[in-house]
Amino acid sequence: MVITFDDLPAVAQVNDGVLATHERITTRLIATITENRIPVIGFVNEAKLVTDGAPDPQRIAFLRQWTDAGLELGNHGYAHLDMHTTSLDAYLADITRGDSVTRALTRDSGQRPRYFRHPFLHTGRSLDDRRRVEALLTERGYRVAPVTIDDQDWLFAAAYDYAPDSATRVRLADEYVRYMEAITAYYEQQSTALFGREIPQVLLVHANNLNADHFGRVAEMLRRRGYRFVPMAQALDDPVYASADTFTGAGGISWIHRWAITQGERGDFFAGEPPIAPWVMTLSRQQP
Repeated sequence: MVITFDDLPAVAQVNDGVLATHERITTRLIATITENRIPVIGFVNEAKLVTDGAPDPQRIAFLRQWTDAGLELGNHGYAHLDMHTTSLDAYLADITRGDSVTRALTRDSGQRPRYFRHPFLHTGRSLDDRRRVEALLTERGYRVAPVTIDDQDWLFAAAYDYAPDSATRVRLADEYVRYMEAITAYYEQQSTALFGREIPQVLLVHANNLNADHFGRVAEMLRRRGYRFVPMAQALDDPVYASADTFTGAGGISWIHRWAITQGERGDFFAGEPPIAPWVMTLSRQQP
């Protein structure tokens, strides 16, 4: 399994953008990743590295913690623009603008950014738009970073940030780990239904307070299910990642489901995705 973290250096519902928040999330998350020896990729929004219109060395230092730990960085768009609500020219420019700091940092460690993650997993409403983006990515040395286990950790993270007390946060963390196991099992089932076997999965989660505090439990659960953690390049060597994908729908969905739709699957094939508990949904909207 490949583990990917989006929205670096960090994202939060409370005190987002505050240096202390980003420092806490970065430090705790990297400690968990290194303790579990996971070859993570972190996908960066470089707009978060700017203060008063100029690159902020303190914010850039958070990314350097990732490269110093031997972790890979990728491009998540400069400003996390939505391809489906932004002009294509603006979206292409955001990709180009989105890696100047990342390229410099990875160059220092003898690497370069190799993967681009579409914000919201929105990849285009037409094949022509998709091809234009893919052409730019190829020109810049990128490959699209797929996601096969598409979960809603961001919703649990919002509830965690809005939680009124520590007891609620403990309850949320327990529910989050249960949900992550259920969603993993669901996409294992979908993989077997489509390909007749389990494939090397790619998990998307975010650099937030919830994962900073509890991703170690998720990693433990995944290991218990028999997973080992591998680099993206190794997983993408599996031939399933060369499967035809002509999906141009409005949603940002798992690549397993993109491949399934391309192959003509409909309706019942997609049934059974585990729901999120109503109390979590409610709390995720309860801004303090």
